[in-house]
Amino acid sequence: MDELSCLRMFLEVARRNSFSGAAQHFGVSRATSTKQVAWLEKSFGAKLLNRTTKQLGLTRAGLEVVENGSALLQQYDELRESVNNLSGDVSGIVRVGVPPSFGTRRLLPVIRDFYARYPDIQIALSLLTVRKQETFVEQGLDVGIIIVPVLKDASYVAIPLAGAPQALVASPAYLKRHGRIRTPQDLVDHNCLVNWNKSPTGIWNFTGPDGPVSVRAHGSLRSDFGDALKEAALAGLGVSMHPYYMIAEEIEQGLLKVVLPDYEPSALDVYAIHSSRKNMPMRVQLFVEFLKEWAKTPKAWSKSG
Repeated sequence: MDELSCLRMFLEVARRNSFSGAAQHFGVSRATSTKQVAWLEKSFGAKLLNRTTKQLGLTRAGLEVVENGSALLQQYDELRESVNNLSGDVSGIVRVGVPPSFGTRRLLPVIRDFYARYPDIQIALSLLTVRKQETFVEQGLDVGIIIVPVLKDASYVAIPLAGAPQALVASPAYLKRHGRIRTPQDLVDHNCLVNWNKSPTGIWNFTGPDGPVSVRAHGSLRSDFGDALKEAALAGLGVSMHPYYMIAEEIEQGLLKVVLPDYEPSALDVYAIHSSRKNMPMRVQLFVEFLKEWAKTPKAWSKSG
């Protein structure tokens, strides 16, 4: 077996404390991950993991490998990138984390165009929740796409890609049954579909003709997955709040109606983030530059009009 591949697998098993999780990360079977770690132990002549039916634990030798193995792999990867750059052969995998709806609706066309320009570079796309995006480096990703009102972490490089204004929407059938919503205060009498990732306290904030307005939204359905709430709104279950990139087509087709058009919900922004390390692989640099180029063209879904 390839010793470097086995070392990568062991470090991932140790980081995730799971053979299955590491296997999924690399796209192989659990049996393969087990065999690779066993082979590495045989190669070192030392037991690296204490295994029980419920948990894994690092031995002293395992701790030593974890402490020094990551730096060794980084040095190897940087050497390989330098050689590849000299030869002009840019290939490999760029691991990208992105929120599910934005990834499927907006980023996939970008990846298609990127692949047309760089056919030897592969994209490994992970659809992540907001919580996981905040630790995208620890997830083994090269680039993260985050959609937030304010950036809080300065440990990475952040590149603004687009604005993500939001809208309050409901289906025509729901509005016909329950009546027109004229002010944010009217929402207390309606079934609000709340995303607890974006609004953990259930507070919806707006800017209206007379300034900021806040209202506590409540209803029969809450979720951390925006697409589920959008489908619920389409089915006539209630009122939901989404970025336009999720609902622009449904609004245009008349499947959803904008509620309270004179009251603008708190806006979000789309960023690409990546590690600040100096020797970023060329394939990652090319993808980041491609995103910057894509960001220069205004997007219809980044406007609230």
